Formats: sequence, C-alpha cells, structure tokens
Amino acid sequence: MMRAGPLFAALSASLFGMMSWLSWTVLKPQTGGLAPFDTRVLGYTLAEAQDYLNHLDDTGRAIYLVEMRLLDTAFPIVFACLMGWLAMQLASWVHPWSRLMLVLPAAGYAVMDLCENALVAKLLRAGADGVTVEMVSLASQFSVTKWLLLLVSWALLAVLWTLRSRTAQE
Repeated sequence: MMRAGPLFAALSASLFGMMSWLSWTVLKPQTGGLAPFDTRVLGYTLAEAQDYLNHLDDTGRAIYLVEMRLLDTAFPIVFACLMGWLAMQLASWVHPWSRLMLVLPAAGYAVMDLCENALVAKLLRAGADGVTVEMVSLASQFSVTKWLLLLVSWALLAVLWTLRSRTAQE
C-alpha cells in the first residue's frame, strides 16, 4: 500500500497537466481568456455561462465534452485517492475505522467534481440559448462545493501533517 501514494501522485500530476494544457491551448484562447466552468472557484451566473458558451465554437465544445471530460472523470477519482491515502498515512496513530472518517472530505470532493462534470456537459449541450437559470445555478453550486471540499481536504492534511510532526518531536 505504501507504493500507492507515488502512483496516485504521478497519475494526478499527469492528468492535471493534460487538463491544464487543453485549457490553456484550446479552451481559454477560444473564449478570449475566459476560465472554463470547472475552474471557477466562486461559481458563475447565467450571464457568465452564456458569455462563455457564446465564445466556445464547435471544436472547443467537442474537446470540452470528450477529451476534457474523460480526463476530468479520472482526475478527481485519482486525486481523491491520493488525498485519502495521505490522510491515512499521516494519521497512522488513529484507529483504522476512525481514519476512514478523515477520507470523507476527499471522497466528497470527488463526488462533487463528477456531478459537476455531468452538469457542465448539460450546459455545453444546451448552448448559450438553451441554458436556464436553474441549470447554471445547480452546476455553479456543485463547482463551489467541489472547491470548498478540496479546501477542507487540504486543511485536514495540513492539520494531520502538523500533528504528526509534533508527535514525532516528542
């Protein structure tokens, strides 16, 4: 199980690198520098979603729906496994069943990201004229929740790292 961490880290970095490359070389240039839905930490409004969708041509939409979606399906799962693995390793002094609770924020992040991906695909298929306030609001809420759970996961890992460092010094 000790070898799983580096594997999760390498896969996460590779997937993130490929998604970043697609964002910076295809999606952002097509939309005049507008951030893809998935990267908007504070969410987006109907007007912002329509603006983004209006700028995206058929090629960009296809890349977002196929290549980006495939990468962004694997990434949250692998990255959540990495964060979960780190939590389990850093909290080795905690009872195994209790350690499972420490994995919940990372698992929640993955679930929110996967749901967000499905909702973003719906927005992309509907296009600027077909999206509704409800569709955009729901997708945006999942985006914000995903980022919030990621922040909670990172904070938890920082706390566990600090506790482990203190325990090692004693």
